[in-house]
Amino acid sequence: MDLQAYLVDKFESWHPPPPIVEGRTKGDITLRWDEHPFSFLEGDLIYRVQKKEKMPPWMMVYNGGKTTKTIDNLEPRHPHKFRIQVILRGTAIANLAEKAVKHFGNKKAVLEQLENYQDGDAFFYDKNKTEDNVEGKILDENENKTTEQACVPDENGEGDSNIVKEEELPIYRNKNVGAGDVDNNRTVEIIPASEVPISRKWLESQWSEATSTSTDTDGTSAVCFCMAVRCGYLKQVQIMLEERPALLEIINSTNGFTPLATAIRKGDINTVKFLLAAGADPNQPSSSGQTPLHLATLGSRVAIVDLLLDKGADFEARDLNGLRVEHYAVDSGSEEMVNFVLQRGGDVHARDYTGWTPLFRAVTQGASTELIEALVLAGSDVDTTDYAGLALCSIARLLTNRQSRSRDSVLRLVDSSYPHEQAVANFTRLTKKISSLNTILK
Repeated sequence: MDLQAYLVDKFESWHPPPPIVEGRTKGDITLRWDEHPFSFLEGDLIYRVQKKEKMPPWMMVYNGGKTTKTIDNLEPRHPHKFRIQVILRGTAIANLAEKAVKHFGNKKAVLEQLENYQDGDAFFYDKNKTEDNVEGKILDENENKTTEQACVPDENGEGDSNIVKEEELPIYRNKNVGAGDVDNNRTVEIIPASEVPISRKWLESQWSEATSTSTDTDGTSAVCFCMAVRCGYLKQVQIMLEERPALLEIINSTNGFTPLATAIRKGDINTVKFLLAAGADPNQPSSSGQTPLHLATLGSRVAIVDLLLDKGADFEARDLNGLRVEHYAVDSGSEEMVNFVLQRGGDVHARDYTGWTPLFRAVTQGASTELIEALVLAGSDVDTTDYAGLALCSIARLLTNRQSRSRDSVLRLVDSSYPHEQAVANFTRLTKKISSLNTILK
């Protein structure tokens, strides 16, 4: 029995099992491929691992003798495919049969072990088939290919099969062609096994099937975490933070807000307390430069503002436009919020990058008379001008109410040239007329 020739063709037609995924992270995948029928050749084998790409279709990521390899620098949350090919060094080919017999015990055991190994349809063992002790060699009339080339399956998985009968020589033949037959200009020539050339520089197996896997995720995404915060799911928020603590200070790319800012905008003081207790920074700005204190003040969340100030929120922090908490109190439209900020140390003379004070901003944005009066009573300068030289009283004179009439109530507060005495006289005269009319009607 020419065991050497049989093992050579068996190796070249062999499809190794796909690589096994041992582990994965968000940036790498660990593969293993040590289980196969030619493991007795360990030390003489070289493994080629390729990764599926678009251009080129397959890219080599490993070429060496190790049976495990970590493929790194991979894209997170991305699918990947890997396949493997086994190479037998040329120095080990001559002793292939000797090593197999030494490992398995005898020739019969070698044949049984290799034939019992299932690797697709490349090989099969038919005990009912009887053939003479000869070896087939397929010759192509045009290219004069040897058995070693013809027995290797092509890309479609077709090729020669080997029929091995116990205590007889292995038979190599084309599946669709019998001995002496002719098919598509291909003939089968029966020659002695000793004439089959087996000298090679190396032996290559077929490529294995692809293993599909993917890199791990980054963990809970910022969008999902902020959604849990917005919905007030404290249990889920806690679990997500335990899995990925960095989420506490991450900024949601969808709206630019931090988790703490998201809870403040929702007005959920319980979630705000939880995030602050977990270590959230009370001064971390959102992408617009708004701090948690700014957002709480803008939403008139007095209790949350008080909590943030107790936790060390910066009272003098500015956003991208230079607005401070006093300006946001005015923008809230709440007299209660304005009074609270002023009581906690707010500065009525604070200016933004355009030179507007809180009072200037209140008048310009048409705030209520009560809010403007609160700022005036707190000591705001009614004669102020912005950096462009525009006076506050000039803005006040342009204000109109819903009936398109001037807002005298605001002018009396901020315009020092307003004719107060004439207004009082007119009011007194009107009051007398109304009083006289009521007397007549009685």
